[in-house]
Amino acid sequence: MTELDPKDREASLYQAILNDISGGRLVGGDRLKVSELAKRFGVSTSPVREVLRRMQGEGYVEIHPNRGATVKQIDATTIQNIFEVLQLFEPYFVSWFADYAAPEDIEEMEALQAQIKLTPITDLDEFRRLDLAFHSCLCKRHYNQVAAETWRNLRIALNVQSSRLRISATRFQTIMEEHDELLEAFRAHDPSRADAAIRKHVGGSFVQMSQQMRAIGL
Repeated sequence: MTELDPKDREASLYQAILNDISGGRLVGGDRLKVSELAKRFGVSTSPVREVLRRMQGEGYVEIHPNRGATVKQIDATTIQNIFEVLQLFEPYFVSWFADYAAPEDIEEMEALQAQIKLTPITDLDEFRRLDLAFHSCLCKRHYNQVAAETWRNLRIALNVQSSRLRISATRFQTIMEEHDELLEAFRAHDPSRADAAIRKHVGGSFVQMSQQMRAIGL
């Protein structure tokens, strides 16, 4: 049995199931049996059903009458749509961050970048967790927390949708270089340079994912 945080069991249950999906331990088409999940996490069936309904609304799970819930299949159109929105959001946060970031904010990103560089490319679950934390630094102190929450939800959705996709050694190295370019722009408080770096970064990630999706027939 997997133990949940007793202070907020439903939030902890949601995160545990979402981690299984985004980490590729649950993949598109897998059945999500309420009774099995309840037993695994030591809860009643009611919070499991609530969490699955929430995930249905967020597009991670499909619930079929008389057949129960399954993990939603990877969707190339959804990934493309997410990237289109991220190409608008990321420059918005990056330009602000380059102007207003405190030294400790940049230091936090540098520490996360150091951890990412030490992460084997085979450990995609850890890489995606650290990469999300790296990019989250850009907006967690932003004055527009509605936009920040929307961005975070999109990035989580992208991690879930791309759980079957891999990162090549070449792309991993490019990501490290692009992160370093961003950090250099932030240290110099150069919004134009940071804007150019993030546009290249997001565009390169979309190209890489598109190639992966074509390779697996999506």
